[in-house]
Amino acid sequence: MNRIKRILTLFFLLVSVWSWGQNLPDQVDYFIESTDEFIQLDGKLDEPVWKKLPKAGGFYQTFPTDDQPALDSTQFMITYTDKAIIIGVICYDYLDGDYISTTRRRDFGWSNNDNVGVYLDPYNDKTNGFSFQVTPNNVQREGLVLLGGDVRDDWDNKWFSAVYKGDNFWSVEISIPFKTIRYNNVNQWNLQVLRNNLKRNERTAWIQVPQGYRMSNMTFSGRLNWDQSPEPAGPNVTLIPYVASSAGRNHEEGEPTEYKLDAGFDAKVAVSSSLNLDLTFNPDFSQVEVDQQVTNLQRFELFFPERRQFFLENQDLFADGGFFRSRPFFSRRIGIQGSGETRRNVPIIAGARLSGKIGSKWRVGALNMVTNRDETSKELSPAQNYSVAVLERQIFGRSRLSAIFVGRNNLGNSAVEYDSIRLASTGELRDEFGNEIAAEDTLITLSEYNYVYGLDYNLATVDNSWEGDFFYHRSSDPNVSSDEKYATGAFLRYQKPTFGARVNFQRIGENHNAEVGFVPRTGVSNYGAGTEFNIFPKEGSTIQRHGASFDFGGVLTNEWERLDNDAGVEYRFSFLNTSYLEVGSNWNYVSLTSSFDPSRSDGVELEENTTHDWYRYRIFYRSDRRKNFIVRGSISNGGFFNGRRFNAELGLTFRMPPLMQIELNGEYNKVNLPDPYSDADLYLIGPRFDLTLSNNVFFTTFIQYNSQSENLGHNSRFQWRFKPVSDVFLVYTDNYITDGFQTRNRAIVFKINYWLNL
Repeated sequence: MNRIKRILTLFFLLVSVWSWGQNLPDQVDYFIESTDEFIQLDGKLDEPVWKKLPKAGGFYQTFPTDDQPALDSTQFMITYTDKAIIIGVICYDYLDGDYISTTRRRDFGWSNNDNVGVYLDPYNDKTNGFSFQVTPNNVQREGLVLLGGDVRDDWDNKWFSAVYKGDNFWSVEISIPFKTIRYNNVNQWNLQVLRNNLKRNERTAWIQVPQGYRMSNMTFSGRLNWDQSPEPAGPNVTLIPYVASSAGRNHEEGEPTEYKLDAGFDAKVAVSSSLNLDLTFNPDFSQVEVDQQVTNLQRFELFFPERRQFFLENQDLFADGGFFRSRPFFSRRIGIQGSGETRRNVPIIAGARLSGKIGSKWRVGALNMVTNRDETSKELSPAQNYSVAVLERQIFGRSRLSAIFVGRNNLGNSAVEYDSIRLASTGELRDEFGNEIAAEDTLITLSEYNYVYGLDYNLATVDNSWEGDFFYHRSSDPNVSSDEKYATGAFLRYQKPTFGARVNFQRIGENHNAEVGFVPRTGVSNYGAGTEFNIFPKEGSTIQRHGASFDFGGVLTNEWERLDNDAGVEYRFSFLNTSYLEVGSNWNYVSLTSSFDPSRSDGVELEENTTHDWYRYRIFYRSDRRKNFIVRGSISNGGFFNGRRFNAELGLTFRMPPLMQIELNGEYNKVNLPDPYSDADLYLIGPRFDLTLSNNVFFTTFIQYNSQSENLGHNSRFQWRFKPVSDVFLVYTDNYITDGFQTRNRAIVFKINYWLNL
């Protein structure tokens, strides 16, 4: 048997060598033809149609090298009916041992599991698309491919797959309904097929992807040629109603138990095959996992990612304008106040979102939502209307030019009564009496209206060597000077496998006020630059790649006075066994524009207009992620303002695949400051238990102890996916004061949602 395996391995290696070199971007075609034959979705690929279809192969490595054919070959075939695209893939395996499939949970971690995936660009723009991946245990993962390669797996939709395991191979059949995806009615799409063969420790692709680039980048794709342009999917209306029952009590405020029975729905209406209308009425996001808490030793607001399904499809259209420090739209401003244990939901009455493609070059996005008054904090959240409009044009191959408008309108409260005033130099907020508003409530001003509008240009060359972002935005609101209400910036990056460089500059006016965006600091200019080098050792080394990076940046007032500076150097080692090591050092300089307590312990504050600089050193290591026990850890030590800070982080992962995964993440910060300033010992511990009883039944428990916020939080979630994209949820959550472990609040939610195609 072993001899036969060696002969087969050699045979397929020779076939791969013969075909390798042909699979270059835009030089390989797959011709897809329709079929009327019934295909039983069982993964066996034993229907006659599979024997008639042409097989595509010639996969090559993207890890650990990018100049060798795959050791385990992969072949695929594609056909379609009037309802769906059907794909068959054969993944050959000549290495003894079990496949690495760590979980049965949908949307598994791509890099931690054996899997094969199909990436489709139905718009033929090499920028946006869809991905569908399957493991040898038939666990599914789907995602939206955005901006040429960023895969966001928060997107959920209906598709089907089945897996069959044979001798020396596993095969999968995938059926993707036309109603699931958006597409233009053109007869040429872009296609990529990727395989993560973690058992063999190789990643392979149908179309060549040089190291240093994302494998999911649609620039590296072949052509999927249709025998005729795919017809529109036809009437496509999906209704997703839900019913939720909950009981909750705020023990800290001494309130009685509150019982609720809610119902609402989401709806998806295909305006065309490439344009979709999403509707929601009384949406409920109780099943969304709580935010992962962090130790905050910063001076400015922290960013927490969006997790709610309604806001995720075509998210890049709405959320990626500007730069990270100046986003005109941040969807968490709608319906969420605060974060962590201070997070509270503001009722959303209804919303609508239109997004998608018009023709081959245009994309559009429009969103409108109405929120109710926040009964828990009326002074900070009266009823509001939010609106966003985006128009995007693809130009110069893969580059994009877009215009954006973001608005918030107060629906009934006096602007004078609730107006807030931004302290531009620090990004803090104070009310009309000069009282500071808490960090978790920043950027919530309740004037009559607030608008932001502007232009963005995103540069992306065909060969992926150059990327850039350039934008100009302005805000508009009453009772604020018309001067200095802009935000503008430029970013440019050059990237090759062995060398990369970037430069950026951003300037935010003192009175720029993006209330529905994320702008933690105004009245400043940010700048930065960096470079990195990668070295790929020859065959025989235990190191897959290593290299250094250098970067520096700073913050100036808009009068060009120095505020902050930082500079850093790192050296990285990526090993063939997937472990990783990084060492580095950085220097920081801060000129305080307001008083600040570095320990965040309400102690004596450093005085305004004082300057501080310090050095820090850091080391990070992650062990072989193919193993069932994984260690991640980092240690940093050095100065911190006028004192010192020691930081240690540890992550442990233990797997019993595919049934259970246990994670323990911990962080310790020790801040030592000279008298009379306060020291601090801060702990953050977060164990997570993930039980996957089947491909459709999951149970997760997440516990977080945060000494900084004096909170112990617990969240348990049971999910049963009884039909595709239809679920039963049971969620229990509570929070405790760490001093005496008295209960802060407690709630339990039962929810059912059902995906109904009309």
